[in-house]
Amino acid sequence: MSKKMFRLASLLMVMMMVISLLVGCQSTDPTKDSANGTTVQPTTQAKDPAKKIKVVYTTMTLGAPYFVEVSNGLKAAGEKLGWDVQIHDAKGDVAGQIAAIENFIAQKVDLIYLSALDGNACKILVAKAAAAGIPTITEATIVEGTAAHVGPSEDNMGRALGEACGKWAKENLTGKVKVATFNVTQDPNTKARETGMREGFTTFYPKGDVEFIASLGGLTPEDGMKNFEGIYQANKDVNVFMGCNDDSIMGSYQAAKSANADLSKMCFGGVNAIPQALELMKDDKASGKGAYRVTVDITPFATGEVCIDVGNKILKGEKVESPVVIPAKAVTWDTIDEYFKK
Repeated sequence: MSKKMFRLASLLMVMMMVISLLVGCQSTDPTKDSANGTTVQPTTQAKDPAKKIKVVYTTMTLGAPYFVEVSNGLKAAGEKLGWDVQIHDAKGDVAGQIAAIENFIAQKVDLIYLSALDGNACKILVAKAAAAGIPTITEATIVEGTAAHVGPSEDNMGRALGEACGKWAKENLTGKVKVATFNVTQDPNTKARETGMREGFTTFYPKGDVEFIASLGGLTPEDGMKNFEGIYQANKDVNVFMGCNDDSIMGSYQAAKSANADLSKMCFGGVNAIPQALELMKDDKASGKGAYRVTVDITPFATGEVCIDVGNKILKGEKVESPVVIPAKAVTWDTIDEYFKK
């Protein structure tokens, strides 16, 4: 080997030794700087804790004042926390609600609030959202697999309404009483509410002096108007209309007034204690001539606020006992003034 080639080989060997020493001195922890011990930002960034929380609420229909109040409460409470709160109106369309939830999952929102039109159809999407790391909280309709459910007991809501209407009928009517009840066909859970209404009512008629002449679906005021018109044609002596919400019952009540029905022998009552129903009861009591006599307070605006509180706990990793029960309380002419005290 020539002297020139020998010198070149020696130089290469020295350079390789230096590189080996430098590599060996590096920390085995990729997040540590060996020179000063400070933490180095990893290549893969963690989720930014300062990122705005984005949540969505898909409701059955904003054509029903109850869901408007829930939406208002949810949005107000969420925005107080600095959240981005979006409201989706399913407009009573199951397919539309399902498509919306698919879109929310694709958007990678942080949390989904759901008042499901079809609990069985939404069950698969709830599981899909959970697999994507997105918890779902239900309101109104219980759906299997959700992180939590917020709402009153279906049976308690119905019984509170049925007992209040039954008490009025017993004290003000004689003979056999004819009663019509409304459920929400889009939500099978409301059948339990309707059963509670009927059982609550019959506690005042143990000998069977009550006849339930109809069980119909009623979600919106338009539903209630159609229901009344159909029933009244064949039953001019119908006495009581009870519904799973105030919306449909207010529609029936309006139809009764348009038909010049004898309101002194009638009782209308719904669930939710929406502002429109409370105002109607207050006016009827003042005039002494109306028949909207009962609503059941399940505080829809406060329900929206509770939904946000529950969601906040879940996002923080806190344990939440489910269902979170909202108490149900009958509001009658005897107690209506309490809702208007300043």
